[in-house]
Amino acid sequence: MLLSMRSRGRIALATALTAAFALLVPGVAHAAPPSNDDLDQATAITALPFTAQQDTSEATKAVDDPSWCQSYDVRGSVWFRYTATADGYLRASTTGSDPEMILAVHTGTRGALRGVDNGCGVGQDVTFVAKAGTTYSIMVSGYDVPGGALSLSLDSVPAAANDDFAGAQPVPALPFSAQPDFSVASYEADEPGSTCQSDGNTVPSVWYAYTNTGEAKSVTARTTGDGSAVSVYTGTSLPELTQVACKNDSYGQPTAFRAAAGATYYVRVTGPSRTYQPTTLFLDDAPALEPSIYQSPSSPTVYDTVSFSAESWNDIDQPMTVDWDFGDGATAPAGTGTVSHHYATDGTYTVTLHATSPDGRTATKTTQVVVTTHDVGIAKFTVPTAAREGDSKSISVDVSNTRYAESATVVLSRNDGNWWRTVATLTLTVPARPTKTVRFPFAYTFTPDDAADGKVVFRAQLQLDYPVRDARPSDNEVIAIATTVKPRGTRIAAV
Repeated sequence: MLLSMRSRGRIALATALTAAFALLVPGVAHAAPPSNDDLDQATAITALPFTAQQDTSEATKAVDDPSWCQSYDVRGSVWFRYTATADGYLRASTTGSDPEMILAVHTGTRGALRGVDNGCGVGQDVTFVAKAGTTYSIMVSGYDVPGGALSLSLDSVPAAANDDFAGAQPVPALPFSAQPDFSVASYEADEPGSTCQSDGNTVPSVWYAYTNTGEAKSVTARTTGDGSAVSVYTGTSLPELTQVACKNDSYGQPTAFRAAAGATYYVRVTGPSRTYQPTTLFLDDAPALEPSIYQSPSSPTVYDTVSFSAESWNDIDQPMTVDWDFGDGATAPAGTGTVSHHYATDGTYTVTLHATSPDGRTATKTTQVVVTTHDVGIAKFTVPTAAREGDSKSISVDVSNTRYAESATVVLSRNDGNWWRTVATLTLTVPARPTKTVRFPFAYTFTPDDAADGKVVFRAQLQLDYPVRDARPSDNEVIAIATTVKPRGTRIAAV
């Protein structure tokens, strides 16, 4: 069909406008994926050390990209391949990349890739043991974006110089600290076990040698770092080493051992190959043993059995072996628990302990124990047997005291059926007399309520001024037999 003149004009106008728009808007370039975007096109690494800088922002994800290394969804990946020429450690790093990258190292072929031990790092270097002739495929990917400015390096790294017992690093002096790199350390055949780490024969280790060039002393060893542990041994070869101390990281708490003069001690530090917290070893002279004495009760009397124990805030001090001198001629042999002692007379006694820590540190500590026995008692409580409403009757409390002059208070109360209500309070000085007592006199007027109840029950309580403590308070309270109360005008028998 022939187009009309009007239609041909519209087409020509549209074509012209399209051409004009193309002149005004710059063209958009669609960048191609990197040349090593797929495993089959991995960049070959032919020599070490190797470095590469690459833009991976257009990297894509293959359907069979492995995801064992990370829990993130791989958005895009690039590949590198290296065939090891010798046994040893290799370290791959993406330090300097933007953004952080995921490193994953594999052996095998497409469809049968296997991740290598320690061959995974999210924003971290990867150090792994390579075998000569084995080909390693290294995948680098982004975890929140397809990629970015990648900076990759691969190089061989030596094993830790003190990886083996024979290469133990000398400790020049105390205090000493070191941060071992377990990524280039391994377990050596015949390494001894550790009582503080159940998997001590499956984790990497490094060795240090400490020789005590001075007099015998105690030394502490500790590590910080999740999963780390320190073990101390004596001996000259792996098969014959004997453990003398051991401690896992336990929030940085130390272990202690006695270092004999001129003796050499081998310190093994173990830890995981990969951790987000570095492991640090600390060796130092042990602090002085400073035990404290705990006694109960704090203010004993001759009626008490006093308990003593030696305590310390420092874990390495426990359990302490302690022998005791109680200051009154009695002693207790060396032991690790609480001891008890009875003082027969009042007085001030110097108690002495001689303590020894498990690693051999010693200390002597003294304390003063003051034995004071205050003992007052109600010897007699006299109340009327009967009364009438309105009568005022005498009530008396006789108090005995044979030890020290005391300021004593007697509280007189009556029971209203539900509660004890205070009637009167009296304080007097009570001298210490072996046979005589002091009378506390009271008077009480009986009320209509007493008559309605028909009886009144009185209680006497004896108290000493604080902080004085009565040694035997059981005789400080007496409840009298009830007093019969009659209404006014009722005849009662003479009392």
